Amino acid sequence: MYIYIVQPGDTLYTIANAHGVSPERLALENDIQYSSNLVPGEALVIIQPSRTYIVQEGDTLESIALSQQIDIMELLRNNPSISDRGLYMDEELVISYAETKTAAIEVNGFTYPFVDRNILKKTLPYLTYLTIYSYQFTRDGNLIETDDMEIIRIARSYGVAPIMYITTVKDENNIDTEIAHILVSDTELQNKFIENIIVTLQTKGYYGINMDTPYIQPLDRELYVTFIETLTRRLNNEGFFVTVTVAPSLFEAATGITYTGVDFVGLSQAANTILYQLTYEWKYPYYLPISILPFDAVLHTLSETVAQFSPSSCILGITNIGFVWEFPYFSAITEANFINYHSAIELAYDTNSVIELNAPSRSAYFHYIENAKEYMAWFKDSRAIYSLIAYSQELGMRGISIWNIMSFITNIWLLIHVQFEIKKVL
Repeated sequence: MYIYIVQPGDTLYTIANAHGVSPERLALENDIQYSSNLVPGEALVIIQPSRTYIVQEGDTLESIALSQQIDIMELLRNNPSISDRGLYMDEELVISYAETKTAAIEVNGFTYPFVDRNILKKTLPYLTYLTIYSYQFTRDGNLIETDDMEIIRIARSYGVAPIMYITTVKDENNIDTEIAHILVSDTELQNKFIENIIVTLQTKGYYGINMDTPYIQPLDRELYVTFIETLTRRLNNEGFFVTVTVAPSLFEAATGITYTGVDFVGLSQAANTILYQLTYEWKYPYYLPISILPFDAVLHTLSETVAQFSPSSCILGITNIGFVWEFPYFSAITEANFINYHSAIELAYDTNSVIELNAPSRSAYFHYIENAKEYMAWFKDSRAIYSLIAYSQELGMRGISIWNIMSFITNIWLLIHVQFEIKKVL
């Protein structure tokens, strides 16, 4: 596998010829719709197939998988373009890649219930878990549900374990920071809350939960661990799995000073798994994201935290969300517009921009002028994702989690797939 940075004057054909792959395969694996739509500075993932197959009349996924002695899900992972359509006569399918897989990992993807079903089906072969955002819990121990039955059914049909994401009630701008205190202080309320969770899990067919409580008051630190112990014991007894999400703030990542309200050791012992979500940045459009920080500072925060609990029980949460800011930038005043990877590349092309790499943060960015105003687009591409995954494996972490899967970035999923065996728990 090779990450190539598009240079001025490059074409799809010159890049493909230089690296011994077909232009069609290079375009498919990097979501390039038109051969002229390359952007200088764009990162392309180049992977060498070791065995291919040409589709014949009458072929089906099942018949090809059988004749080539390959699992259907592996066939879909190698060829995500066929997940949302039928097979075409004479098209070339990858049966295997030359890359050697280095480890087996768990992979989680976050989604909203309204995800495009074709995108969902393209993504599911790459996942161990699908975490559905979100159920909210209230001060009286009830759950505000979401319309999730269809995607739970689809996830299970692909052998992917659906996870119910539970977080605190919030309005448009604020999180209820008192709700955790109320919950951990009242055992009767806890019992009601846990019973509500169990009923929902059993009724809807979930595999387990991801419990996210963004703010724990310092005096509630141990009480929260005790609550998670109780929650995990009760749910494990019913056959369900418990993950707890924790995340550093921009302040923690920038300074290396860890918020004392989170007992990482206690939580890692209380829950089945910890999701260390590197950022909540998608929730706060008026603040700079962690992705602007020097990469070494982010890795230092990660390693310091992971050292407090067993890395083998921890999943690293990575975001694929980008941002667009108008300049001049004023902290807490300038609002960021969220942007996905494909939109960022398209915007760079439409504005004749050159994508650059901010070396300290390993983030891709470009400036552009529109309607006499200056903007900056900022996003993570395959270079940053590759580095984060590699470091998580150096630390011995259990796997990775992607926020979010609402769009399908082919080269990122192939980057993960060719390096790692994706574990299944169903």
